[in-house]
Amino acid sequence: MKESISKFITEGKALLWIKTNDFQEVERAMIESLNSLENKKFYIYEKGKTVNFLNDSIENGMDDLFNTLDELYPQGIRKIPVFLLIKGGIDEILKKNNLDYFREIVDTKKEVPRYNFTVIIADNEDVPPQLENIVDFIDKQITDNEGAIKKYILDLAKFEKLELDENNIEKIIKELKGTIKKYSGKKATNVESKLENMVFVKGGKYQPSFADEKKEVFDIEVCKYPTTQKMWMEVMENNPSEFKGENKPVERITWWQALEYCNKLSEKYGLEAVYDLSKSEQGILMIKELGGEIVYPDVANFKNTEGFRLPTEMEWEWFARGGQNAIEQGTFDYTYSGSNNINEVAWYSGNTIPERHRRGSTQEVGLKKPNQLGLYDCSGNVWEWCYDTTGDLEEEKNYIYDTLDDDSYDTFRILKGGSWGGYAADCDLLCSKFNLAVRANREFGFRIVRTI
Repeated sequence: MKESISKFITEGKALLWIKTNDFQEVERAMIESLNSLENKKFYIYEKGKTVNFLNDSIENGMDDLFNTLDELYPQGIRKIPVFLLIKGGIDEILKKNNLDYFREIVDTKKEVPRYNFTVIIADNEDVPPQLENIVDFIDKQITDNEGAIKKYILDLAKFEKLELDENNIEKIIKELKGTIKKYSGKKATNVESKLENMVFVKGGKYQPSFADEKKEVFDIEVCKYPTTQKMWMEVMENNPSEFKGENKPVERITWWQALEYCNKLSEKYGLEAVYDLSKSEQGILMIKELGGEIVYPDVANFKNTEGFRLPTEMEWEWFARGGQNAIEQGTFDYTYSGSNNINEVAWYSGNTIPERHRRGSTQEVGLKKPNQLGLYDCSGNVWEWCYDTTGDLEEEKNYIYDTLDDDSYDTFRILKGGSWGGYAADCDLLCSKFNLAVRANREFGFRIVRTI
């Protein structure tokens, strides 16, 4: 990796993205590469702090990435080269004003090299789509394996009696790196998630409570907790909840608002949004599949999406019951998520309103025992909105809402898990509830998932 950084700096390029968890190694490699330059300025930005490396001082007023870039990249020409190492902070990097700076830096470097400004970003994520066309990329894992790859190619060539010179080997390695990057890019998130608190859930086959045959669930990642007020406010910048507390579930959320949150969160993390909400005011929803195809909900395949979304009822039951882990442990048929003892795993009226006439409320997430997958509060606390296509809901129509016509029926959506104000029976994993998609209630929240 040190050689790659040195080559990048020597060639006078503008923007480099290094996929790594070892920020200190990148810093050491940069220092060694910059030692050959007599006059230079070297700054390090990390979590709201900018350090001038040459005199080991913290820069006043440069306490966020935008101010740092603005100060280090003036509109006038600087003859002394300026280098900035950004350690992590993908959320800040993807803000529009900072993205605009990066694009301007790259364009200016090409057109007027005298600006002499170089940015190196070290983060444990792949290059976000917003920067793919302007940034150079180093994957530390691939780079570290280059020697092993080269030895393997030479051994294979010797075995096959092939003649390869150094140029041929370099071409092969370059092709291998491109292939590895293509298939280990932003989709490979079962190890390193785009979002904190997401848990990888392996798919499998089981018979849901609403079906008479086994169904298959594909791999997804699921948030450990129902969406909290802190998570909500970081994206939506408001808090509709009745029971305030940043670690309590957000409630008073309609089904449509949950979809809006999912889209905005996807945008924040550079993922393709799942829902087309352009006609949501008319009650019309379309699904965005990968490749730009927009389809009707009843034919949508969520396996072809990448953004955050609501789980289907089939997915919800799978992960709430503990998935493959629970099947292997023989605990898949627990009544509640992670236990047959409701008080171990759920907040419901029996333990949130223990005294007569006492007013109950939601509780902070993660205080009860998790289920077999490490997921909290699937039973109790708040009912969780699920997403199901019209076709799935149609199966339940005849015996639940047979007095409603088709149009009004389609406005109902599924809720699972029970709530702080409900009975123990509501928290049973096989229990389902329906309500209007436009209705907000202090017992309604949601949990996000994402296709792997």
